[in-house]
Amino acid sequence: MERGPLPNGTVLKKRFTITRLIAGGGMAWVYQVQEQRDDGSVQIWAMKEIRLDGGDPKAEAEAGQLFEQEALILARLNHPNLPKVAAYFGEGGRSYLVMEFVPGESLKKRQQVANAPILETQALDWAIQICDVLTYLHEQNPPVIFRDMKPSNVMVTPEGRIKLIDFGIARTYKQGKLKDTLAMGSENYAAPEQWGKAQSDARADVYGLGATLYHLLTNVPPVPAFVPTSSVPLRQYNPAVSEATARVVEGAMSKEREQRYPSAAALRQALVECLPEYERKQVQQAPVAPRPAPPQPAPAAKPAPAAKPAPVAKPALQKPCPRCQTFNLDAARFCRRCGFSFGGLRPAFVRIIQPPGVTWEMPIRGRSLLVGRQEEDAADAAGAIPYLDLSFYDPHGYVSRRHAVIMLDGEGYAISDLGSGNGSLVNGARIAPHQPRKLYHGDEVQLGHIKLRFLLR
Repeated sequence: MERGPLPNGTVLKKRFTITRLIAGGGMAWVYQVQEQRDDGSVQIWAMKEIRLDGGDPKAEAEAGQLFEQEALILARLNHPNLPKVAAYFGEGGRSYLVMEFVPGESLKKRQQVANAPILETQALDWAIQICDVLTYLHEQNPPVIFRDMKPSNVMVTPEGRIKLIDFGIARTYKQGKLKDTLAMGSENYAAPEQWGKAQSDARADVYGLGATLYHLLTNVPPVPAFVPTSSVPLRQYNPAVSEATARVVEGAMSKEREQRYPSAAALRQALVECLPEYERKQVQQAPVAPRPAPPQPAPAAKPAPAAKPAPVAKPALQKPCPRCQTFNLDAARFCRRCGFSFGGLRPAFVRIIQPPGVTWEMPIRGRSLLVGRQEEDAADAAGAIPYLDLSFYDPHGYVSRRHAVIMLDGEGYAISDLGSGNGSLVNGARIAPHQPRKLYHGDEVQLGHIKLRFLLR
């Protein structure tokens, strides 16, 4: 029988009292706990718990091994960008790791709140700090490979200090081993070799940091490395990013690891060169110094009250939307009701929403996007290779090789089923083969068991 998280007030080892649940689910939970010390002081910690009572002996053994490995790795590390470990113990069929409580929020949370690309200089500052701690990890004997670099595993404190968290799948590099014992990673950020192709080394973390930077700078998760289609060039999503930074990020994300930066230190140097000159000098002088909170400006003297201007008449709503007929301001770029673009087509993309947990997107570049699956002999059929290959998420073959095409259609986009075996649905309604059906922002498209969301930027 599965058990939920421990309630507030639970005391473990007669030392640690749970004050709140921070996050978690499945086989792991993270709590905030307080320790009452002999001198009367109270210390706040974060405590990670792994539950080994799920009824699957193999999964439990694997989870227990990874958790113990995480504890042993963290216990011997000491770096300002890593949480310090206080205790590791087992009690009541569960294992616990007590470590430094890191105030602040994850980069994932920062991005969700912003709901927009992160400012380039801010993202570079975070990435340079991450390179510092990755270099420290890779210089251990044996080297420690993090293997799970992603925005949710990076905390930023109120002072701007980066902390790397969750060493659940970190491992030590084993000289001469052909590949990792367990192929693990987060699909949008894991290097190709992490999917069982080779043993992951420092270059896997270089890839993960590149993918994390790509996400921060575009607000779009990168395409998984195992998908045949390559990620969209960074500056196509965010032209405000400098060409130098885009080159560094895309170089770090090379699928062939020999073409990536050979180390986190080399990547750090390349990122520093992308900073404005005055910031570059600061980083070069004190690369790991604590980041103080920015000084607050002195309050300015209040100016004398100005005379109130005459009220300005509100402009009339005169421009009708061709899609929904709502009237808009003459200067409006988009319809205030349905989002229709008055300045031409908005960039379109599809987002995979089923199977659950998949978080990547594919832009519609050019005039059409062919969707289907690539079989082993697809190279023999000229023109049959799909641009959006869904075969990885469709192991049973419900999606046809040439299933559907999303294409430009007048002032918008349309989808046409290409005579697929299992048909195509839009918002739950089956569409007739070879008859284009208009697509609108937010429409849900189902191909076999896979669901996509059609979106406009």
